[in-house]
Amino acid sequence: MIKLSNDWQVIKEVTQEVGQANVTYKLWARVKAQYHSIELNRDWVDVQTTYTMNSGYIYSGSWTFTGTGCETVSGGGTLRGSGTLLSGGFWAGHDNNGDYSTTINSNLSFYYSDANAILEETIVLPNIPRASSASWKDNKNHVRLDGTDTLTLLLDKKVQQYRHSLVWVVGDSGPKWLNTNDIDTEYTFKPTEEMIKYATDTKSVYGYLGIGTYADGTSNAIMIGTSKIGFFIDLPQERYGPIITAAEIKEIGNNKVTDEKVFRYLSRKKLTMQAETRGFATIKNIYVVHNKQQTPLKLTDGKYTAELEGMVDGNVQFVIEDSRGFVKAQEWRGTFVPYFYPTLTEFSAERDNPTVNDGYASAKGTYYNGESNQLTITLKDEQGHSVNCAYTPNGNNFEVKQRVSGYRYDQNYQLTLVLTDSYGQRTERSYVLTGNLWAMILGKLTTSVHMLWVRKNGNNPCGVYNEGDMMTEGTTYARGKLILGKDNDFMVTKTFTTNVVGLQGNQAAYAYVPYTIPEGYALVDFYDACTTVWHGCTIRANDESRKTVIIYVQNLSNTEVTPAATVYLKGLFIRKEK
Repeated sequence: MIKLSNDWQVIKEVTQEVGQANVTYKLWARVKAQYHSIELNRDWVDVQTTYTMNSGYIYSGSWTFTGTGCETVSGGGTLRGSGTLLSGGFWAGHDNNGDYSTTINSNLSFYYSDANAILEETIVLPNIPRASSASWKDNKNHVRLDGTDTLTLLLDKKVQQYRHSLVWVVGDSGPKWLNTNDIDTEYTFKPTEEMIKYATDTKSVYGYLGIGTYADGTSNAIMIGTSKIGFFIDLPQERYGPIITAAEIKEIGNNKVTDEKVFRYLSRKKLTMQAETRGFATIKNIYVVHNKQQTPLKLTDGKYTAELEGMVDGNVQFVIEDSRGFVKAQEWRGTFVPYFYPTLTEFSAERDNPTVNDGYASAKGTYYNGESNQLTITLKDEQGHSVNCAYTPNGNNFEVKQRVSGYRYDQNYQLTLVLTDSYGQRTERSYVLTGNLWAMILGKLTTSVHMLWVRKNGNNPCGVYNEGDMMTEGTTYARGKLILGKDNDFMVTKTFTTNVVGLQGNQAAYAYVPYTIPEGYALVDFYDACTTVWHGCTIRANDESRKTVIIYVQNLSNTEVTPAATVYLKGLFIRKEK
C-alpha cells in the first residue's frame, strides 16, 4: 500500500529478462493538485506505465496493453531504449470521512514474446478534510432546564471557509432544525421544553446535536460532512416534579367524629386529592401511606380517592410518583383518639330474698371515658318493660346497681342490659332472674323443702347443719365459703402463674400457663384468670395433653403501653375416692 502525493511515484516495478533482452517496467501515479476538490470530496489521479531496455530489445508481432484509468493500447513492432506504454487517469471520490484507497494495475501482453508483465498495487490518497469536530466548553455537557443555564459548543473546523448548521434529536423526536448554516466556531446552546416531551421516563434527558459542515455560509453551499455530540438536560424537581393540590380527609364512618380527629376502631376516612404532572411526565404511582402501608388512590370524577379504616394513629401521607421518578409527598396529621368499644364484663340480678318480687341488677364494664363520651344504659325484660340505669364511672371503668321490682318470686325473667355510648356503639348481655316454687313439704322421716332461707338474727349464727346424708336434685348454691369433708380438703384451689409481655394500644397476646394436678385429686375446672395490671383475661382452652391453659390477654388500658405482668390462673380440684 502506497500513499500518493502530488509528485510522480513508482507504484510497482517489474524487471523481465527475455533472451538477450533485459527490460524494466514501472507503474507510476500521482494526485493532480489542480483538480483537488474539498467541496466535491474528490481528487484526480494520474497513472502511467513506462519501460526501460537495460539491454537488447523486444520484438513482438503484436501487443495489447491495459491499465487502470488508461485506454487500451494495441500495436506491434520493436521496443528499444525507453518510453511510455500507457498513460491516463481517473476521478477518485472520497468517502464521508474524506478517505480513499483503491488498487491500480497495468497488464502488458506480447504476442510471440515472453516479455509479458502484470504490475499491481494498492494506493491511498491523502485525506480530504470533512466534517468539523465538536466539543463542549469546559467539558460541560449537562444543562439545567431552568431558563438560564446554557452549554457552549466549540467547533474545530478544518477549513477557514467552513460554516455549520445544527439539528437536535431527543428520544424519538427525529432531527429538529436549530438554525441555518451560519455558525462559525462557537455556539451557545439553550434547551427548550419542547425537547423533553420526547423522553418522559428520566430526570436527565439525553439528546444530541447533529452538526452539518458546509463549504461556506451561502444558502446553496455544499455539505462537507456531518458529526454529532451528546448532551443531557437536567430537570429540577421544583420546576418539573409532580404537584399535589386540594388534599382533603373527611370522616365518613361516624357522624359524631370530626374530620380532624381519628378514632381508633371507629373512624373511616375518605381521602381525596388532585394532582398533576409537569414536563410531559405521566403518573406512575399515586397512593397514601398509613402505618407503613400503601393504599392506592383511584381516579373518580377528576379526583383521586381512597378510603381508610382501622387507623392506628393520625398520620397520613399523600404520595405521587411520576414517570420520570420524581416523588412528591404531602403530610396530613390528625388528632388520634385511643377510643375503644364499650364492653360488659359482669352482669347479674338477684332478689332481696327468694320469696320477694324485688331485687337488684348489677353490672360492671369498660368504656372510653374521653371526648365527652357518655353511656346510655337500659335494662329491659321480655315483657317490653325498660328502665334507664345510672352508672358510676371510675376512669375507663363503670358500675351499675339498679333497683328492680315487680318480678314475681315464683317465675323466671330474662333481663337484658343494653349499653350504648355517645358514638352509637352498642353491646348487650342477658341474665335470667330465677323464681322459686314449693315452700316446704313435711313427712314422717323426710322434710321436703322447696326453698329454705336461713337468716342471721343479731349475733345468733345461722346455717343448716346435717350429720347424715343430704341430697339435692337441682343445683346447690353456696354464696359464702363452701367446706366439704371433715378435714376441709375435699375440694381445693390452686393458683398457677406465667408472665406476659407489655402490650401497646389495643394489642393482645396469648399466655400459656402450665399447671399440675395435686396428687390424689382430679381437675374440676379453671374458673378465674387475672393480671396485676389492667389486662383483660379470657380462658380460651385447656390443652390437657400438655397440661397447659391458653389465656387470651387484652390491653384494656387507656394508656399507650401496658407494662409486663404476671398472669394468675385459679383451678378447682376435688379429692378422688379411695
